[in-house]
Amino acid sequence: MTKIEYRDGLLFTSIEIFFRGKSIQIENIVVDTGAAETIISTDIVEEIGIFAELDDYVHSFYGVGGSLHNFFSKQVEGINLGSVSLNKVKLDFGVIDPQGYINGLLGLDILMKLHAMIDLKKLALTLEK
Repeated sequence: MTKIEYRDGLLFTSIEIFFRGKSIQIENIVVDTGAAETIISTDIVEEIGIFAELDDYVHSFYGVGGSLHNFFSKQVEGINLGSVSLNKVKLDFGVIDPQGYINGLLGLDILMKLHAMIDLKKLALTLEK
């Protein structure tokens, strides 16, 4: 079971990402069942060497309100959500919140892989492989 926090009308958790032998624990990840894919802020992962490289394909999407956003995808070695791990995961990276308050969105791609159950009474995510 992974604890989530309810604040400012959103559900927050944290995620650990492993990339090229380095790792980073990222706080302020919004649990977003309305997001098809997980996306992490580029600013927060630069320190472990995640940035757009020449062979990466840059994608675009329209956000809430019609604003255009760009992102790139990379396969990471793995992620940890609480005590549950996934290996070789494709994640998207881009600008999510220019103010830096939200560091990512945990989307349906990962939530469904981990058979997530969101318990709003206990403010917890139950995850299983």
